[in-house]
This record gives sequence, C-alpha cells and structure tokens, in this order.
Amino acid sequence: MRDFQNSLKGLYLTMKGMSLYKEGDILLGMYRVIDLIGVGNFGEVYKVEVLKGRYAGQVMALKVARDKTMLPYLWKEAQTHILFNHPHILTMQSYLYKKDRGELFLIYELMDVGNLKHYVAKQGPLEEAEALKVIFQVAKGLEFLHNRGYIHGDIKPENIFGKRVMKSILWKLGDFSLLRVRGYSGIIDIKGTVGYIAPEVFKNQIHRSSDIFSLGCVLYFTLTGKSPFDAEEEQEKLRRNKLVIYTMPEGISPKVQVLLGLMLERDHEKRFKTAKELINYMLAQRLL
Repeated sequence: MRDFQNSLKGLYLTMKGMSLYKEGDILLGMYRVIDLIGVGNFGEVYKVEVLKGRYAGQVMALKVARDKTMLPYLWKEAQTHILFNHPHILTMQSYLYKKDRGELFLIYELMDVGNLKHYVAKQGPLEEAEALKVIFQVAKGLEFLHNRGYIHGDIKPENIFGKRVMKSILWKLGDFSLLRVRGYSGIIDIKGTVGYIAPEVFKNQIHRSSDIFSLGCVLYFTLTGKSPFDAEEEQEKLRRNKLVIYTMPEGISPKVQVLLGLMLERDHEKRFKTAKELINYMLAQRLL
C-alpha cells in the first residue's frame, strides 16, 4: 500500500511538471488556479478560486479539455450533465468552449475527498459497512439516470467522488462522457475501462444492467483494493473480464457474497435490471 501511495505522489509531481497552467494563473478572466488535482486523456483538472460573478470567493474544480478525440464526448457530456440535479450526482456549474484555443472548460463543485480509487489507496480496503454505504449512495445517483432512460457506461472508482459533510462522506457519481440512452444500438467504440466492463458490452450490447455489473466491480474494489479481474498482464485481465473469471473475496459476509454474485452475474438478464432494483434489494436484505 505504501509503495502505491509513493507511486501516486510521484505521478502527481510528474503531472505538475507537465501541466499547462500553474498556481496563480487566471483562466477566462475569473478563475485563479490554486493547484493541479488531476490529469486524464482529456486534459487537466485544477482547483480554482472563483474571482467574480455568482460564485465569487468559492473554490471549485475546473476541467480543461484539449484532446481532439475526446472533445466531442466531453461536449456532449457538458450539455447533458449541466441539466442533472441530484445529491449523488456531481454538480456541474457551467461550461465554455474556446474555439480559437481548441479548449473546453467545465466547472464543477470541488469534491475535497477526491475519487474513490485514491481514497481506497490511502485508507486501504474498506470495511463492509462503509463499502456498502458507498455503493448505496452511488446507486441512488445511478437510479436518477436510469429513471430518465440513461446508461452511464463507465462506472469505476475514478468516476466516483467524495465530499466531507460533517463527520461523514457524501459520495457522488461523475464523468458522463460515455453516457448513452437506453436502447442504444450503435457501435460502442469506447467500451469503458477494462476491469469494470460488463461482458455483453464486448459484444456491442449495453443495458442499464451493464451499469450494475460495473458497480459490482466497484464494490469488489472497495473490499479488496483491486478489480475482480486483476492480473499482471493486461491481456489476461481483459480475458478474465470478458469471461467474468474472478475469485470471491475472503472474509466477507454471506449476504455480501450473494450481493456480489448477483451484481457480477455474467448473464445480464439475471442481474438487477436497474439501480432501483439493486436499492430495493439492499434495503430488503438490511445491508445498510
């Protein structure tokens, strides 16, 4: 665990050296850069202070996207995401595309805990009770999407964010760049992240229950610190993911074993079909 934390620290320092903007820079005439907090295929995420306007004085997260291949997905995400309003969905405040610079700026609420992947890396595998709380809260956000006919399409620890509220942590679902409408029948060119992809997605099929499979992989991760299909070689990880080959974690209760088995069911017809079904099951089984 310490080695992993050290590698994260080294990655952070590397990211800072490669970032386009530095502390003190003023972006769009109203956001002062405080720090770099993340880097992805799309670009960077900065912690910024709002200097004027409705949110003057507040600290937020600013995503700057420049990758030409990702811009269409992020543009679509911004137009849809800004309409979402739910306690367990990451809040987007605004967005702006600067055509002359080829940059898309997206403003979000700041999640001070960071993402679930880094939280588990720092804390170690979670106790069952805490892991189930995380999954339940994310499922509530997912229920909001499913009820409106959407499929998230990329549920993984990096896309789940925490915010401290009093003495607890509020978990929210974010990153809607792969969002699809229920009944989508086109080519699934970007399938998600290996280790968290439902098996039917590899066959160019996607359902709301595909999100449940991915969330089951997240539950496994919170309990073990790794995906269910973890392997030294990427090809082996991909093979295990496609065939749903995993070992049930040791030391977990029979109820959670059953829950994991249902969420990671290879046949999507035998899984919970929606987040609402999952939530009802967890409540009925008194898993919270």
